[in-house]
Amino acid sequence: MIIKSIRSQMLIYLLVGLLILFGFLIYVVNKELNRLPENVLVQFQEISKARADGVQKELEKFLFETKIISQSPIIQSMELGKIQNYLPHLVVEGKHRNMTIADLDGKAWTTKGDYIDISDQEQYQKIILEGRPNWISQPFISPYADQDIPIVIISHEVKRNAELVGLVNIVLSNKFLNYVVQSINLGETGYAWIVNKEGNIVAHYDQVIGYHRHISELIPPTNNDNVIFKQEEDSGWFKYKDFHGKEKFTFYKSIEGSPDWTLLLTINNEEVLGEISNARIKIILFFVLGIFSMSIFAFYYATSISKPILKLKQVFDKAETGNLNVVANENVNNEVGMAAKSFNKMLRQIKKLTYYDTLTNLYNLNGFLLDLPYKVKRLKDKDVVIAIAVISIDDFKRINSLSGYRGGNLVLKKLAYQLQGFIESGEGIGRNFGDEFILLLREESLEKLEKRIERLWVQCRTEMKVKENEYHLKISIGVSIMDTYLTPVEDVVNQANIAKNQAKKEGGDRYQFYDLEINEKIKLEQKIENALYHAIKKKELYLVYQPIVEIKTNSIIGTEALIRWKHEKFESVSPLKLIEIAEQSGFIIDIGKWVIREALVQTKKWHDLGHSSMFVSVNISTIQFDQPNFVEMVKNILEETSVPPQFLELEITETNAMTMVEEKLVKMRKLKEMGIRIAIDDFGTGYSSLAYFTRFPIHTLKIDRSFVNGIFHDENAKTIITTIINMAKTINIATTAEGVETPDQLKFLQGQGCDKVQGYFISRPVKSDQLEALLKEKI
Repeated sequence: MIIKSIRSQMLIYLLVGLLILFGFLIYVVNKELNRLPENVLVQFQEISKARADGVQKELEKFLFETKIISQSPIIQSMELGKIQNYLPHLVVEGKHRNMTIADLDGKAWTTKGDYIDISDQEQYQKIILEGRPNWISQPFISPYADQDIPIVIISHEVKRNAELVGLVNIVLSNKFLNYVVQSINLGETGYAWIVNKEGNIVAHYDQVIGYHRHISELIPPTNNDNVIFKQEEDSGWFKYKDFHGKEKFTFYKSIEGSPDWTLLLTINNEEVLGEISNARIKIILFFVLGIFSMSIFAFYYATSISKPILKLKQVFDKAETGNLNVVANENVNNEVGMAAKSFNKMLRQIKKLTYYDTLTNLYNLNGFLLDLPYKVKRLKDKDVVIAIAVISIDDFKRINSLSGYRGGNLVLKKLAYQLQGFIESGEGIGRNFGDEFILLLREESLEKLEKRIERLWVQCRTEMKVKENEYHLKISIGVSIMDTYLTPVEDVVNQANIAKNQAKKEGGDRYQFYDLEINEKIKLEQKIENALYHAIKKKELYLVYQPIVEIKTNSIIGTEALIRWKHEKFESVSPLKLIEIAEQSGFIIDIGKWVIREALVQTKKWHDLGHSSMFVSVNISTIQFDQPNFVEMVKNILEETSVPPQFLELEITETNAMTMVEEKLVKMRKLKEMGIRIAIDDFGTGYSSLAYFTRFPIHTLKIDRSFVNGIFHDENAKTIITTIINMAKTINIATTAEGVETPDQLKFLQGQGCDKVQGYFISRPVKSDQLEALLKEKI
């Protein structure tokens, strides 16, 4: 008959050992110990350290659990509706009291359906206000829980894209600490308890003793320094008499990772002496019994008992690090085998709920990233080229709009199935975000990897029929090759995402390998570009107008239209940076067209209000001006807005004008023939001469603000201004000075014969209604 109880097995082996050793016990036990040897104290102290480590591991398990939960995309979204459906499923009956999720203001929701304020609680102070990543609270009586049972809260920060957005709590009854200390066996009279830094009792093997009683109630005060419990020491021991006159030893060790808790092991003095005798007997018997007897005993003991337990522990340790592919051995005929079965079942459920995508049955991003280091480690041993590829469907929103979300989901499922067929043994696949998938690939050489990426791209660009709609998928792929020795896995994934974004930025429907020159600037620009893409539709862009004043009449005769962006994150982005990113992305075409139309619509309103001589000046980018249909586009907008062309002035920078000169001359002449005015902006900052511009059909030269600012402290600036104004008058071109900020600057320009000015002295760029007020003041 097979004995399946591990306890029975241990008893049988111990009885056999005791029968062998019994004869020696009578011989060696001949006197009582009358003093406590230092080595025995050390042994008991080591026991206290080991037990404290055990309590530490219990706390670490809960901390690890909160960390895993905090990394869930659902939790990181901080969307209460999703969290209310998701978080209660993680509460384990008998293990957790409940869980809570709180925002930065301390407003929290519990899995019991309560809304509470935790801003005055310890974990909120430590994580939200002090910036700690996690925290274990002291036991306390919560106004939101059972008033008689203290609770302990284990908390972890919740970050989204490295930004703190909240915290997640696992709420435990303080009873779990009592159960922990009750599980610590130390002879017949020994017991364990936990106190905090102030000497208050946190947990005790005897629950009747209660919560927050002081250590002085169990250990009598004394003037003997050896008896006083010194919590400033990490570990130690002391001997004392309790209130009944019983001599006892207490060994203590601080619990790492706890909020200043210390584990104490208390045992009667006579039992300590008994333990010393047993230890001495064992030492003597080990030598007498000899190598042969000890080898047989150790063999059976280690093989039958220790080996399966240690193997199970190894599996637990691997799972704790995030490796969810481990499998415990279920073929052990005792409680260890039963525990392995329960563990495997639990692990499968955790993997399904937390790390798999419900639509495609692939890993989600968390599952992929957790599994990735282990796959990479195995592949590195095979001396192959390893890469991460991020696959994204271009214009997936169009598919959703035509076929609905169900149709879009069907496309994703079909593509996932194709990708699974593409993956080889030892590689990995997961769903990244939305319409994206992420792959771990390996090949024998870089050349073969590049060819395989090309095959992947061609295979993904397939035709799919969904709900009578046929789609030819356009795919963008970003690829990053993993440096076998240096680059962390997380960095490679980020690099692949950057490469994918770069592929989309360059028009999409292509694959892009990560280039080391693609840096953090691209990431930021990508975010701005994504937001800018929707700016016109969301009406985030608007125009401000800076008055242009004719010096001779001291009246506002026109305005310069300047673009601004009202965005919650990127409002601080300068207009110059906004234009730069718009040009890089190609959005400048639509944005530039919008600016011209918006400026002319507003100018028409001013004309209708009686300001019939007002013109508007609009800056034109190089990319916009180089468009083949630019002249036709401007003509159409003028017709749409019913603004006469002489009231539109297009500003082209000096640098822009000096490239592809002949082509630009053709366009400028067409614009002039239509009646549109041309201005050269930032004149004087380039390398051209004023004489060169006699070829150009321009109406105005705009003197750069840098020269205006230097009028009174830079003779060169003063000379340049004077020269530009004089030469411009010679060839019958008007001049406008930018950046006029003082009356002295205005007076100087007036003396030199400058025609028009603009700048803060006149007015900052203002909204249309504010400019209307200025126009009324000038009438």
